[in-house]
Parts: sequence; structure tokens; C-alpha cells
Amino acid sequence: MKDIKYFRQEIDILDETLVKILVKRFDICRQVGIYKKKVGMPVMQPERVKAVKEKCAKLGEKHGINPDFLRQLYELIIFETCQLEEQLFQDFNIREKSATNSSKNGERDSLLVESMRQNSC
Repeated sequence: MKDIKYFRQEIDILDETLVKILVKRFDICRQVGIYKKKVGMPVMQPERVKAVKEKCAKLGEKHGINPDFLRQLYELIIFETCQLEEQLFQDFNIREKSATNSSKNGERDSLLVESMRQNSC
């Protein structure tokens, strides 16, 4: 029979995997934020938020996980994602304002490329 130490080690491994997956998700969301800024799309996309939460709730329910729990979990994940995107927008706006004061389009384009480079996987 397996003891509590074994189960805790298994949980620790899974927790590490969950965190690594969140890191990847947030990295991709930063790239999405850069894209949104480039094309003038707002950070908050209520239809997308609703669709993601419902999709994950249904998927979880299919696998025996409480769908309300998953809606709440994704509310937190999406909130953090929006915070990351908002910070990207603010950082880029500060850099863009600085570039506008010092030069024209070439500088602004290089700032966008630099921002993408810093915030990509």
C-alpha cells in the first residue's frame, strides 16, 4: 500500500506541471497582448472570456470536476492575463511616447519589436 509521502510527491509533481503550464499560457497571452496593441484591439474581450470559461467548465464536468470551480479558476487566470496585457499596454505607451518625442516611425517600430522580443517565450 502506498503511503501519504508517495501521494504528496505525486501531487508536488503535478503542482509543478500546473505552474509550468500557467507560465506557458501567460507567455502566449503576452504575445496576444502585443498583437492586440499592434492592431488596436482592446485588452478585454468579454465574449472570449465567457467562451473560455464555459468551454473549460464543460470539459471539467465531462471529467468529473465541478464546473463552478473551473469557472472561478478561469476567472482568476483570465484576470491575471488581463493584468499582464494592461501592463504591456502601459509599458508600450510609455516607450511609444518616448519614441515619438525622439524620432518618427523607425524608432516606434523598433520599440514594438523590442517589446515583442522581451515578452516572448
